Amino acid sequence: MNICIVTEYFPHSNDLEIKGGVEVCAFNEAQQLSKYNNVTVLTSNDENNTESFYLDNIHVICCGDKRGYTQKGSITKRLKFMKDAYTIGKTLQDTDIVIGYNFITYPVALKIARKLNIPLAARYHDVWIGRWLSTIGITGLFGEMMERYFLKQDIDILLPVSDYTRENLLPYAPSETIKTVHNIVDFPIVESEAYKKPTISCVARLVEYKRVEDLIKAVNIIKKEIPDIQCKIIGTGPQEAELKQLTHDLNLEENIEFLGFVEKHEDVMKVVNSSKVFCLPSIIEGFGIVIIEAISLKTPFVAAEIPPVVEASGRKGGLFYEPKNYEELSKCLLKLLTDDTLYEKLQEEGYIQSKNYSKEAIGLKLNKIFNELKIEK
Repeated sequence: MNICIVTEYFPHSNDLEIKGGVEVCAFNEAQQLSKYNNVTVLTSNDENNTESFYLDNIHVICCGDKRGYTQKGSITKRLKFMKDAYTIGKTLQDTDIVIGYNFITYPVALKIARKLNIPLAARYHDVWIGRWLSTIGITGLFGEMMERYFLKQDIDILLPVSDYTRENLLPYAPSETIKTVHNIVDFPIVESEAYKKPTISCVARLVEYKRVEDLIKAVNIIKKEIPDIQCKIIGTGPQEAELKQLTHDLNLEENIEFLGFVEKHEDVMKVVNSSKVFCLPSIIEGFGIVIIEAISLKTPFVAAEIPPVVEASGRKGGLFYEPKNYEELSKCLLKLLTDDTLYEKLQEEGYIQSKNYSKEAIGLKLNKIFNELKIEK
């Protein structure tokens, strides 16, 4: 088949210089689908201002104005990207199926599918209807309208990354058009020595719903029992200055290090691998792929107890706490940092759980679904 993937961001090398779970999902699935099909990716132009290139067998076409990564706002440039992606997409006459990967790209994929009279698929990470304004702010109004508009359309197949997201989609689409396909986890093979001091790592965009402030407050409590506790935070975002100020106010600058944006995924995983514990305090996740990556490295986790992460982990390899409850978070972290028997148990069971998300298995499942969809259409 000839498959067109529309994703707002896509790495420009196998170093996987991406920013979040949606981009990891698009990259991993494009790689697997390209084993059986011709894959073209329509994505944003980046700082390199490259029009098009090949990444292994994947043809990547850059659309819109040159721009950096952003999670919210940038509406003018996002609209320009959408317009250009559609303009290019409708010329890909041999395309058999088009797949959208997020709220910005769903309408583009929809218009391409209608223009070329081909099946439309949407990879769905989370349902945000009713939460856009409270989570993103006033610019979330654009996302709210886009998502509601899209789910009212005739979509051939919705592919949520978890059963939790599938349940949230049921009020908006026929159940027969919704099939759960979990995210691929391209298990990192990294070599790194453990940090000499007890260390917690966190990989998250620095935005409100990731609740990184809860981790900082938990570290403040842990410091009373483990004075040399260390915390490595990877990620950037609009809350960065605020979180650094909180760290300063709590006198934690010797304990918490903000590593910012780490370009190579391998280097991100080296930090996780070297840490004693991984923490995901986020209260909104579509799947929680970084949790699976952590337990594949035998780094147990502590995470806010939200359905997608519970589903992904199978409650194996880590501990859960009540979302936003930083005092309970500190207790869970202390437990893992001090209880060697529990720690070793979670290491082993988590590693076994991680093997349920191999790229080969998920790639074959997606390829089967898309081939059946093409035949039906």
